[in-house]
Amino acid sequence: MKYDSQYYMLNESGRATDYMLDQIDGSDEGLGRLMAIHPIHRRVLGPGRVGISEGNRAKFQPCDYHETAEQLVSDKFRQVLAPFNLPGIDFYQTDIVNDDKTWSDYYFMHIWNHHQAIDKKRSEISGTYVGGRFTLLKLSLDEEVLDQVPLEKRLVFTLKEKPVFLFHQSVVAALRASDLSGLGFRRVDNWSIGSAFEDDDDFYDDL
Repeated sequence: MKYDSQYYMLNESGRATDYMLDQIDGSDEGLGRLMAIHPIHRRVLGPGRVGISEGNRAKFQPCDYHETAEQLVSDKFRQVLAPFNLPGIDFYQTDIVNDDKTWSDYYFMHIWNHHQAIDKKRSEISGTYVGGRFTLLKLSLDEEVLDQVPLEKRLVFTLKEKPVFLFHQSVVAALRASDLSGLGFRRVDNWSIGSAFEDDDDFYDDL
């Protein structure tokens, strides 16, 4: 269980939770494949475009992190990750559009570095692991798998079994130190399917 206390999931926090953002007309069609666990750069030929589907448009100001299926981040967020030289992570320039305002310094983050790292004995699911037909209720990471992967190749990765993005504590510390808006952290051993409705502040202390 050692890795359960070393990895975090990212989630929206603060005013970012007041809005829902989605791709709109004019967004490159290749960006519909951002959940793929393989590179998609050959399919993406242009920028993304995102609009507000829920929330008060008149008061909208973008945060550094918005939890869409595609993980929308600011250039400030992207620059924090740059020194880590993370494998299997690409960024695609994306405009946030709100009526006559456009913010162009945003990116869809595509994480296609993946490891089959769910510990099936300690994790809790609803459904069956066969064919990936399950809902993850509680997660524990497989030490035998991750012990075989050098740290620099698993600083940020997605679970092969499910599109769950995991960030090592060293990356989380850098993100936290950069005072990014809209961003919360949930450590794996404190995460469950219902934890998204709980306050994240208590989970900073162990960083």
